[in-house]
Amino acid sequence: MSEKKRKNILILLWAAAGIALLWFFLSGLNIYALFMIFLIIAVALLWQGLHFEITEIKRRKALMGMSGFWTLIAILMFFPFPAPDAPQYVVGEVHRFSEPNHGWGRMYMGQLGPNLVNHGYVYTHKDFIEPMAKARGGSKPSFTTTYPLARATFGITTITDSLRGPNTVGGEPVKPMKYPWTSFEGSHRAEKIGWNNGDLLLGDVAGKVGYEKAKYTPEENALMVKEIGKWLGSVEVGICRVDPRWFYSHDFISKGTPLSLDDVKDLKYGIQVFTDQNWRRVLNDPGHSWWSASKSGAAYSTSAWIAVRLAQVLRDMGYEARVGHGGINYETIETPFSVYNGMGEYGRLSDAVVPSVGGLRFKSATILTSFPMEPDPVRESYGVTRFCEHCDRCSRACPVNAIPMGEQTVENGIKMWHVDKDKCVRFRAGNLNGNCCNECLKVCPYNKPVNAFHQLGAYMTKHSFLAPWLFGNVNGVGLEDWLEYQYATESGEFGTNRPARWIQENPGYKIELPRLVGNYIFTEEDRSTAEEWSTGIGAQMGKVGLKYKGIEWGKIPDRLLDKDGRNRNVHWDYDEGELGPDMQNIGKTLTPEEVVKLLTEGKAFTGGWYKKHENVYPPRSAYEKQFMTYEEAAEKWSKE
Repeated sequence: MSEKKRKNILILLWAAAGIALLWFFLSGLNIYALFMIFLIIAVALLWQGLHFEITEIKRRKALMGMSGFWTLIAILMFFPFPAPDAPQYVVGEVHRFSEPNHGWGRMYMGQLGPNLVNHGYVYTHKDFIEPMAKARGGSKPSFTTTYPLARATFGITTITDSLRGPNTVGGEPVKPMKYPWTSFEGSHRAEKIGWNNGDLLLGDVAGKVGYEKAKYTPEENALMVKEIGKWLGSVEVGICRVDPRWFYSHDFISKGTPLSLDDVKDLKYGIQVFTDQNWRRVLNDPGHSWWSASKSGAAYSTSAWIAVRLAQVLRDMGYEARVGHGGINYETIETPFSVYNGMGEYGRLSDAVVPSVGGLRFKSATILTSFPMEPDPVRESYGVTRFCEHCDRCSRACPVNAIPMGEQTVENGIKMWHVDKDKCVRFRAGNLNGNCCNECLKVCPYNKPVNAFHQLGAYMTKHSFLAPWLFGNVNGVGLEDWLEYQYATESGEFGTNRPARWIQENPGYKIELPRLVGNYIFTEEDRSTAEEWSTGIGAQMGKVGLKYKGIEWGKIPDRLLDKDGRNRNVHWDYDEGELGPDMQNIGKTLTPEEVVKLLTEGKAFTGGWYKKHENVYPPRSAYEKQFMTYEEAAEKWSKE
């Protein structure tokens, strides 16, 4: 080959490297473009070394260039640049959320269709349904009560429900039970005895505030609560002031009874405790299996047991305390506590990502109390929200496309990513391939176990503006995908999965609205956006045949499809559990006149955050009729 041809090839290689560099920046730092740059430069250097004389000057320039390049990369990736400002999620008027319109509330109250309400029949052997219903006081089997592991792990949330507080709030049909060994009837004492009249001051706390009797300062109280909470089993403990807009406007368990802020006016502080769902269980859950509901129940039960004991300590010392824990026994939205106690940020999944407790793989319970404490410091940014702007692994992995891609949106005055709760819950409660789901937890980088590699990645995504692009990169596959290690699961070799299948409503189904369920009226505004999809229309959104990170959602066997090609409502391994053709929904359809009469007479209630003020029963609180930041609302609430 002539020297001219060799030079032309070299010129073409360097030109290609330049084009790849241009592609890298124009594509939003696409990881494939980055790899192409390295590959072409390596080939160009190899070509030049094989076909041209390498002088000492050229060698020096090459070494200086390579050293300079990697020095620049090291600075951009590892220099402790300031973390981004803590995201401001509240950007408009925020209304209290109606718990019956929570995803699980909508499902259990029939808003997502009669077949899903009766989903327990699919998972339960027909010979077990009648005795199970009898054992449960007549209630039908649900997806959490259809097999022993779920019944056992979720069971403690029911047992501890009567210990959540000394009285009912919002008409909740719970009979409060006196906490054993207390010297009063479950409520807080008339006199406040503090930390055993000052004699109890944990050694590690005393080391921080002085080795004297307890002085009951807010700082000292917070330190004591944190240490006791960890001793009881919480991974971490977070403390913040309460924003009254976090209280649900209507209660789910009593089917719609309003929750008056007057009933909770003394609850100024929130204490959040955390239970890790266990990385090994998350990792080894093939996604569509019976593990998902079990590990949720286990973590909810553990956090509930921690919280009810800690709450009783505060009551016994003379302060009010109520517990919100899993099993739909919350009176507040749980995720804001994780954000505003300084421990986490909202991610693409809509939930709070809390790096110190396993990212997303935790369950929490919260104690609402009058006990005066120093809130945790003003939250710092962990770079989570910024990273999620460039990472969409959970969106790509979601079997039913419930997790949004693209930019954040604003709903109810909150700027964040908003999951399609109806699709998410319909699949999790009606998953015909096992039960519940786990895909988003498996792939989120923040869920990995804490080791040196993970900590280094967390540091870079927090401080480096370049790292979120390279590790996430919403426009392509990020380094996080390339660096992910392969593994096998207890259910079989990783890399295969069953296609997404969920309980579908009958063809042409549309819920009749307005509808009265218990004390709550669902109106046309509450109609599910996924209603047509739930009947099998557009069911290809279940990602049948999709390949992602080695996972392939295969073809659904013909025996599990009806004559129209829709899912049959049968469990993958148990055909006998198919739903009947005439499943009945709960509730009663109303006329517009009946709705107005019930609402104005105070015999029924309604009020999603999206409704106009005049269409909310009972009317909105003063906090909801103006734009207020969290800090402003919490400060005002603390002084009332």
